[in-house]
Amino acid sequence: MDGSLPASAAAPESRRQGNYWSSLGPGLYCPLAVATGPGRLALFARSADGDLVCRRQESGEWSALVSLGVPRAAGGSSSAIPLDWQLSGCAGDGGTVLLFGRSPDGELLHGRVGADRTGDFECLGAPAAIAGDVAIPLGVAGPPALCAAAGGRVDLFATAYDGQLLHATLRQGTWSGFAPLGLGRARLGGTDHPVPLPAALAACRCGRERMALFVRGAAGDLVMKWWDGTGWSDWGSLGSPELPDPLYPVVNAPAPLGGPPAACSWGPQRIDVFARGAGGSMLHRHWSGDAWSPFTSLGMPVTGDMEPIPFSGGVAACSWGAPRLDVFARALDGNLYHAWFDGRWDHDARGAARGEGGEGDRY
Repeated sequence: MDGSLPASAAAPESRRQGNYWSSLGPGLYCPLAVATGPGRLALFARSADGDLVCRRQESGEWSALVSLGVPRAAGGSSSAIPLDWQLSGCAGDGGTVLLFGRSPDGELLHGRVGADRTGDFECLGAPAAIAGDVAIPLGVAGPPALCAAAGGRVDLFATAYDGQLLHATLRQGTWSGFAPLGLGRARLGGTDHPVPLPAALAACRCGRERMALFVRGAAGDLVMKWWDGTGWSDWGSLGSPELPDPLYPVVNAPAPLGGPPAACSWGPQRIDVFARGAGGSMLHRHWSGDAWSPFTSLGMPVTGDMEPIPFSGGVAACSWGAPRLDVFARALDGNLYHAWFDGRWDHDARGAARGEGGEGDRY
């Protein structure tokens, strides 16, 4: 990818519901999925009691649900610092998972999970702006977005309370300072203007040197910023899905995304992005190495009577290798659902016989 942003190509939403989604049960909130190695992933979530819980999948088999307790960070006094949800994470060395979150006051908190056990999180403090000789804490407004690389490097991105994008790196166990990467951009009245970024970010590494950041833009569109190994691009819109206009059905109109995106990559020529659509379906588009696909719909879970159940919560996605994708989201019936791609999305034998696999329904 050269940093250019191809225009969106979209078609009307398909109303067919594929058999893509399987339920992982109720009582799981704020999912986080981390690929820990070939054929392995760790799924974290918040329980109804506020515990951090974990299930692991290896070779297609799920482990039992394990509670890791209420996540807290050790503070400077006898009191502990609570963590806000959503948490973020990436793979560490030896199958461990590095977890990150924010305190209610905007401090960054960090913990490590290995063998289904975790200790207290540690407080990394709050990013600050320097005014003269005074460090003024900026704080982070939402969960950080992470990109992990070989050799233990982690790139961390977060939105400050003033709407700036902040970037820090972990190398050989040492954190850099936070570098500001500026505000977002929005097109208003035919002119680009700086605007505060939303709190929710998504990030993925695409090859050794390249990274992509995604947000839901001010107009509900999918917006991306790209690191090509030497410098950052500006924020650019990848467009919105389109639906028939309710007054003029022969005309398609942009439909805003229904929530923030999730992103993952299985190699240097592939990026996959997921987000809820305006009607509660799961939307997907991908970068193939030279162009972006149109938005496609992965539909929704369905009841026993084949009634669709709209998604209502955040989306988590990861990839442990080509051509594997795992996607998780909570729906209105209170269950957490899982879909996976291994060359096709539909794993129902009848759906496969009907030829309903592939990349989902065109939006």
